[in-house]
Amino acid sequence: MNTIPERLAALRQRMRALGLTHYLVPSGDESLGEYLPPWRQRRQWASGFTGSAGDLLVAIAEGETWLFADGRYHLQAEEELHGSGIGLQKVGAKDALSLAQMLRALAERHGARCAIGFDPLVQQAEAAAALEKDSAARGARLVPIQPNLIDELWQERPAPPATPLRACPLSWTGASMGDKLAALRAALEKQGADAIALVRLDQICWLTNLRASDEIPFTPFFESCLYADRTSVHLFLHSPEQRLPAGFGQDVPGFQAHARPEFLPFLEGLAERRVLIDPERTTAGVLAAAQKGRNVAIVSGESPVETAKAIKNDSELACLRRANLLASAAATRALLWLEEELAAGRKVSERSFKERLEALFAESPGWSGLAFATIAASGEHGAIVHYSGAGDTPLADGRLFLIDAGIHAGGGTTDATRTVAVGQASAEQRRRYTLVLKSHLRAARQVFPEGTPGSALDALARSALWAERMNYDHGTGHGIGAFLSVHEGPFSLAERRRKPGAGHGLRAGMVTTIEPGHYLAGQDGIRIENVYAIRPSGQDSDDGVTWLCFEPLTWIPLDRRLIDAALLEEAERSWIRWYHGQCGEVLGPLLSEAERKALRVLLG
Repeated sequence: MNTIPERLAALRQRMRALGLTHYLVPSGDESLGEYLPPWRQRRQWASGFTGSAGDLLVAIAEGETWLFADGRYHLQAEEELHGSGIGLQKVGAKDALSLAQMLRALAERHGARCAIGFDPLVQQAEAAAALEKDSAARGARLVPIQPNLIDELWQERPAPPATPLRACPLSWTGASMGDKLAALRAALEKQGADAIALVRLDQICWLTNLRASDEIPFTPFFESCLYADRTSVHLFLHSPEQRLPAGFGQDVPGFQAHARPEFLPFLEGLAERRVLIDPERTTAGVLAAAQKGRNVAIVSGESPVETAKAIKNDSELACLRRANLLASAAATRALLWLEEELAAGRKVSERSFKERLEALFAESPGWSGLAFATIAASGEHGAIVHYSGAGDTPLADGRLFLIDAGIHAGGGTTDATRTVAVGQASAEQRRRYTLVLKSHLRAARQVFPEGTPGSALDALARSALWAERMNYDHGTGHGIGAFLSVHEGPFSLAERRRKPGAGHGLRAGMVTTIEPGHYLAGQDGIRIENVYAIRPSGQDSDDGVTWLCFEPLTWIPLDRRLIDAALLEEAERSWIRWYHGQCGEVLGPLLSEAERKALRVLLG
């Protein structure tokens, strides 16, 4: 089964034996994560699509097998699905259906003949409940299947590692595991619960202050589950006796470590508990296991850990500031190198720039790896929002070059994008770039009352582009973890239809990106992205409302050759002058004398 059609044929054979008409292979895994360990990349194995988001629906009937991907992946999915026999639903595009809409349409078309199989251990509990309700209303059946059908077919499936975990120092976390557990228990009491079950790896890593180095791509996570109540905490992970740091948990009353497969039986054996389950961040299989306990009441609500980890304490903010400064210095050095190479007439390709940038990243003190796959996209490749090719394509005069990269370093996580001109920029390139910059500044410069939903900042940013009938098919910003995931909830700066978390109120201590863009298929892409901490503005109103503002953590110069100052207001031009002045000041100590001189030229 080396080809995708062969794998799909084998899967359909198993489906027929079980009486299924369809089988759902979601993007996520048992932890509902964005980045999956190699042994959990089931959708990629079955479809060939490598994007970090996108669900696969396999059908027995011809013409009903689809991949559902949002605007970030439309062009990438078209390329990777070619010849697979899998259709593409471009979610968000005109006439395209979402997975839920397609399943509803199939249930209406086939009625009682429609039997949709799924693995409850990899399906979000909230989504599974909605799907079951929709299917039943139309006479169709939602069929939980265990074990996972892909696992049965996947030959030479990788095994989990057993490498040691590391405990983060208090200077990074700002709070011990015991302190965090005490706050969690107080929050549970307020929500009417006395216990909680967790499967999201960012929540578990944050709560335990543990990190891994080689398990989940682009994150310091380790595959695990956790249960905590008023007197105990139970951590389930692969090879606990080999992986936990010596003495870990000795200062935490009631701490116990278990092998990961023991999690579901443990939940099923609970008794006399009120267990909080976050239906958006827990799987249907875990919910079902908890419901089997004796006199166990399920309390449905958002995990307190999700909100707590989003509001950074002073130690976490200090690490994030330092990490983003280090990453900014490396990115600026790479851009200065690019200018030098091009001025000397030497060829630079997407790959050679990417390699140079990542080598400079690796020199950062406390370097702990990339936060995601570096995007180095020239010309038309820039229109592929999550382009991952970075091949031998040379950077040619008159083209735009988009670089999106981030790292983990010294307890912090980073993410930044710059678009630069290669050679002489056209007037139209300058116009589009300046409008994207204007969009960025509308959000970055805004003061707003505490509790404002991210959707409000998203609309404000887009207004600069909307005025010119332009838009971008992704969110305006996402949360950043403290040495966790580069994409973090529970909030987001996005449209509510795209991200439910966009309705979550913004609070001081949250850290977010601002990253508007504009993309022309077959031509180029433009994106400008900084990381910002949300902090009090220091100018509260008389009615007691706290007003917040954005503090930049990213310090990478903008490309002045692409800025059409005539399209900007004086306040926007003033902000750019201030920002570039700060870039020169904070980057200077991290650069060589030659680099400082080149930076002064770049900043004008």
